[in-house]
Amino acid sequence: MQNSQSEILHLNIDGGSSSTRGFFLADFDGGTTEGFIHQPPNVGFLMQSNYENDKARGTSKTSRVTFRQGNELVFRIVGEIPGHAGTKTDPNMSKADLLVPKVLAFVGLALDRVPELSPDRVKLVINFMLPISEWTEYADLEADLLSCLLGGFGYNGRHIDFEAVDAKGCMEGAGMAMIPPPDITAYIGVFGHKDANFIAVEDGRPLAYPKSKTFEGLGMSSIVNRVMHFTDDVQGAKAVFRYLALMDKPNQQGKARKEIAVLIQPHRLEKKLTEIKEGFKANWGEIEQRINSDRGIKQAQAFYLVGGNAPLYKSRFKTLFGNAFKSINGAIRYLSEEFGEINTQWAYRAIDVWMLHLHVTGRTWTAEGVKEYAQAK
Repeated sequence: MQNSQSEILHLNIDGGSSSTRGFFLADFDGGTTEGFIHQPPNVGFLMQSNYENDKARGTSKTSRVTFRQGNELVFRIVGEIPGHAGTKTDPNMSKADLLVPKVLAFVGLALDRVPELSPDRVKLVINFMLPISEWTEYADLEADLLSCLLGGFGYNGRHIDFEAVDAKGCMEGAGMAMIPPPDITAYIGVFGHKDANFIAVEDGRPLAYPKSKTFEGLGMSSIVNRVMHFTDDVQGAKAVFRYLALMDKPNQQGKARKEIAVLIQPHRLEKKLTEIKEGFKANWGEIEQRINSDRGIKQAQAFYLVGGNAPLYKSRFKTLFGNAFKSINGAIRYLSEEFGEINTQWAYRAIDVWMLHLHVTGRTWTAEGVKEYAQAK
């Protein structure tokens, strides 16, 4: 490799409540490589004092990440941990709490995918996404990531240093903010695990409060908590999502019940199914009431819907917003076709960070434009 400045590794990362997903683009003398990375769910994080007792749990899907927090060397295990089929998600824990080890592991996974890269000759460019409610933590997280990545960190027994690092925090919706025309006010609904966020967009950029809003506790976890059965709210939310997604399809009723039946005893099943349906109805009722009483969101000139739970609400938002509701079916379909491991639900969650990925790597979303880029590679 002749010129170290020509090596750039772009990482655009969406840190979710369960798993983390994102895209990489490696641009180096040997060519260009692009791909999607899904970091497995059930992220276990253990302090150094616990690591010695648990290292036997390590598997091919588990990585040990080390980094410095101040003067202290900290260990984390990132990935699936056998025996922890559902790592309990603390409802009080923010996504920011685990961002640093998740990003470090993501960097390692990207380097695994592009072994031709020499980290000490690479400029690493990272954009990470977190909810608007955690906006105040972004600057500290940027500094923490720079400290770790420039100071070197360990991943799967390998010490990694980079020539240069640029780390930037973006609020959810930053990718989709590139889509609306610049002369209108648009809103992006981001439906995740804990909250429902409504991001105001003007002039191609997402806005912080007060125009943007967070409807706290109105994500999928609110329905799971209402049922009061699941020992793990992430696994419970996944089962509830699958049940609700199939519930309205007559030929899928049996399959829908099976999604929940594996987690609930037969004699309690009917009661819990009723509670799930009632919980979803109440959840939507409160969301609709809040939107109708919010002048900004209700008068959006364009409304876009993303997030892992978006498919459950799509028809309802289409009815609520009428012509202002903008379909992203073309982008969802393209994303699912381009990256075979992405299913439709994942695409609704990944579409935001993918749009950001296109923007920071010098592209914009049009089906033709992206296809032309792909053919030219």
